[in-house]
Amino acid sequence: MPAKTTADWLPRVLFESTLIVLSILVALGLDEWRGDRQDEETVQLALSNFASELRQNQARVDDAAPFNLGLRSVLRNRYEHGDIGSIDEFVNIVESYAPVVLQSTAWETALATGSLAKMEYNLVSALSLTYSLQNRYQLVSRLGMAELTSPQSLSEEKLNLVVYNSIRYLDNITSMEEELGVIYDEAFLVIQSARTTIADEENHQYHVEARDTTQQ
Repeated sequence: MPAKTTADWLPRVLFESTLIVLSILVALGLDEWRGDRQDEETVQLALSNFASELRQNQARVDDAAPFNLGLRSVLRNRYEHGDIGSIDEFVNIVESYAPVVLQSTAWETALATGSLAKMEYNLVSALSLTYSLQNRYQLVSRLGMAELTSPQSLSEEKLNLVVYNSIRYLDNITSMEEELGVIYDEAFLVIQSARTTIADEENHQYHVEARDTTQQ
C-alpha cells in the first residue's frame, strides 16, 4: 500500500485542527456569556439589597430626626434662659435620647462576594459615600451622648458646660441627619439608574439572540 503523501493528509489535519480551535472558541464564548449573565444577576441582586437596606435606614433616620430637633430646641431654650438648675434635671431631659441603629449588611455582603468589583465606579462611589456617612453618624450618635452623660462629666460644677456641649452635639447630629437625607436620595437615583441600565442591556441582548436564532 503506497504511503500517504502530504497532499493527502494535510487538508484533513488542517480541517480537524480548525474544528478544534472553533470548538474551543465557542466554549470560551459560552463561558464568557454565562459569566456575564451571572455577573449581571449578582449585581442586580446586590442593587436590590442596597435599595431595600438604605430605605430602611432612611426611615429610621427620618423617625429620629424630629425628636432630636425637639430635644436640641428644648436644651437650647432652657440653657439660654438658665432654666436647667441641676444635673438631675438635665439627665431627665436627655435620658429619652436613643442612638439610631443602622444596617450595613448589604455593603458587607457586596464586599465579601466581590459584587462591588462588577459595578460602575460612580455607583460604588455613591454607595461608599452613603455607608461612610452612615457609619460616622452611628458612631457619633452612639458615643457622643454616652460621653456627655458619663459620671465624669455629670457634676453640678460642670452643669453649664455639659448642657452647652450637649447642644453642640445635637447640632452635629441633626446636621448629619439632614446630610444623610440628601445622600440617601442621591444614592437611590444612582442605584435606579444602574438597575435600568442593566435591564436595558439584558433586553438588548435578548433581542439580539432572538434575531440570530430567527436568522438561523
